Amino acid sequence: MSNQLPTITSTIAPDLRNFLNRVREAFEDPDGLVTREDLVNSGVFQSNAAGDLEFLEPGEVESCIAPPAPLNLVATGAMTSIVLTWSGVSYNPCYSHTEIWRADSNDLGQAVLIGTSTAGMFADAVGSDDSNYYWVRFVNVLSDTGPYNQTAGVAGATAPDLAYVFEQLTEAYGTGSDAPFFQLDSNTTINGVVIPAGTYIKEAKIYNGTITNAKIGALAVDSAKIASAAIVTAKIADAQITTAKIANLAVGAAQIANATITNAKINDLDASKITAGTINADRIGAGSIVASKVTLNPEDVGAGAASGNDSMRISSNKIEIYNGGTLRVKLGNLA
Repeated sequence: MSNQLPTITSTIAPDLRNFLNRVREAFEDPDGLVTREDLVNSGVFQSNAAGDLEFLEPGEVESCIAPPAPLNLVATGAMTSIVLTWSGVSYNPCYSHTEIWRADSNDLGQAVLIGTSTAGMFADAVGSDDSNYYWVRFVNVLSDTGPYNQTAGVAGATAPDLAYVFEQLTEAYGTGSDAPFFQLDSNTTINGVVIPAGTYIKEAKIYNGTITNAKIGALAVDSAKIASAAIVTAKIADAQITTAKIANLAVGAAQIANATITNAKINDLDASKITAGTINADRIGAGSIVASKVTLNPEDVGAGAASGNDSMRISSNKIEIYNGGTLRVKLGNLA
């Protein structure tokens, strides 16, 4: 046999409703046992001076502590209702019920009482596409009201009814090529990306320039989403390109400005890097050429002697100086 008692109607007086709810709770204990302490705590009985239990008639309670403020009011939107939850309803045996107040603006002075609840939950059936602000407060069995949960209202709004939106779009545009959306019945790969099943807006129905940074998730843009040659200089912050981002042999002469390579940037310079005829006397320091760096070929020194020019001929054992083809000075082997 079920131990569930009928639900107490909300049309009776609050003190009587509280009394009957306490009786109902006492008989519906999950363990099927009701202790003396349970009966006293329920507010249905009280202990007299002799230690006996006395039955309390509705309205017989003479004193109760003032109800405290409810805690943790949360408004959660469903399709056509806003569900409110809060805590603190079991503050003492004198608790009767909770009042729920609502306003369409965040102004407690404009709020109206929309219902009561003996539990810590209330569903406000407001229909689709609705939003409000809510407050709650406790009432004890003596009809004393406590403070509201807070001065500022807790905002609540119904959740978007996607099925309803889809239905309205279908009625307005149909499902043909002119429809602003398309339906995927299963996961589909588009341009290499797996798109979950669902309803999506067609690209042609999105205005150019309407997708802002706030609509793009962090790290959502990868290389596949960037067109070739699309990143210009203005999009690269100063000092952001490191050596790791430059491919080997990628920097050519055209990428180096004239006169920008300084001594500190040259690690090793050999003869193959010097153009013939580019070093003149101004580039040679005084006394910097020593004998070990000079090799003289007899055939190349004084080659103009045979033609009558002034010249000097140096061989392995002598030096000869000519003037107009005539030997004027001879040093070394005089034979």
